[in-house]
Amino acid sequence: MTTTSIEPLARLREQYPAAKLPRILVHRGTAGDALRAERYLDELRDALGDRADAVYEAASDGANWAAPSATVFQGTYTRRFDRLDLNGIDEVVACFNGDCGDEANYAGTGGRGLTARLGRNNGSLGDVLAQGAYVALDRALDMTADQLLDAIEAGGFTGRGGAHFPVASKWRFAGAHRDEPRMLVVNAEEGEPGVFKDRHLLEGDPHRLIEGILLAHHAVGFERAYVYINGQARIARASFERALEQAREARILDGSAWERSFDLEIHVRSGAGGYVCGEESVILNSIEGERPVPRYKPPFATDRGLFDRPTVINNAETLCAVTTVFDNPPPPTKLVSLSGDVPRPGLYEVPVDGATTWAGLLAMAGANPGDTQAILLGGPSGTFVMPEQFEDALEMRGLGAGGTVVLGRDADLARVTRELAAYNMRESCGECTPCREGTVRMVQLLESPREHREEIASLIEVLTEGSLCQLGGMAGRPVESALEQFPAAFDQ
Repeated sequence: MTTTSIEPLARLREQYPAAKLPRILVHRGTAGDALRAERYLDELRDALGDRADAVYEAASDGANWAAPSATVFQGTYTRRFDRLDLNGIDEVVACFNGDCGDEANYAGTGGRGLTARLGRNNGSLGDVLAQGAYVALDRALDMTADQLLDAIEAGGFTGRGGAHFPVASKWRFAGAHRDEPRMLVVNAEEGEPGVFKDRHLLEGDPHRLIEGILLAHHAVGFERAYVYINGQARIARASFERALEQAREARILDGSAWERSFDLEIHVRSGAGGYVCGEESVILNSIEGERPVPRYKPPFATDRGLFDRPTVINNAETLCAVTTVFDNPPPPTKLVSLSGDVPRPGLYEVPVDGATTWAGLLAMAGANPGDTQAILLGGPSGTFVMPEQFEDALEMRGLGAGGTVVLGRDADLARVTRELAAYNMRESCGECTPCREGTVRMVQLLESPREHREEIASLIEVLTEGSLCQLGGMAGRPVESALEQFPAAFDQ
């Protein structure tokens, strides 16, 4: 491996400098705008008068419970101010003027990893360049494709959408088709309830995804990349398209900033929303303009995928994670969307190296494990984690896509299970009989589950083995988990 040249990045940073300090970032995005965070932009600008240009809008830093919030960057430290609707802006202005009190620290996610830049940049290319964007790409361009694939394999990177298939292996499968144009599809559909990690990444650090796409392109060599964003995630799409334009203007997208030619087209597409649209073959049909239903396999996408060409399909978090390949070591973390009966819901980046338990995750969010009946992991396709498992260590594969809903003392677990079954029934695309008919029958049987335990068990087997895609194939998981973990709830 040759020594990495920092000259291209140095030129970019000189051309696109970061915003000056001190400054205030008001956290908007989906989480902030839900609580009218935009009005505090005007209030703070009015309060600062001729220094109003030091107030910027930013995305959420993951602490959705704190919204509406703002962060002051003052000299060598930062401090976030929570719940501006309750606490006002006086302390924010005072901190901007240098009086931040004794606890001048950053309370957001921060640190290293995928959330390091969330809530810390104003959406400009200069800010994210100053905070480390495109460093991994700069280093990778001094390597061959095989060397980069070896580094990704050594880092143990797996898919973050739920299946956790090794990234390097999937890329090599597509890369084996050397004589054919190859496609990359980025799955940012995220249509399942209780999952919002990809939205945070696209809203708060879209350049990380662009960098991940370019790393994948360097390793495999794609003709086109399609980023498939949930049709309801309008802020996420707008943020990503703005970042694409910034990268295009800076000559990052075409590679000429490094005196190269990447020869890659990046397109953005949105679906109409819906749980089934997260299934990879449904995305392929949707992009091609076909009916959004699953495809039969084989052939698999890496052989014959989008437009009948070899295709790699990666979750957005997966490609973002690859940008940490040269960290020493890559952070052993997973993004978790935490909601439900907790004081501090939001996006958490949690260690999956055996150091953190379910009880530890609950503590991060200010919840008392003793007041928690169960944790629903994976939403409509998930399972329940019970109190006797709260001391188990978090594992990458066990976290699936990271959707985590805490169910408190007052939760009716049997009702929750029935609602999950009803959701799967409504979201079925109707393409295959096991799912189309089986999910309807499951809802009916759960009205009197005690009398139909054996029939429910048989139906779960039919759904699992006979469904065309994983919406139907996993529709029985929460029901099976519920009947196993808390059967008494269904006897009432």
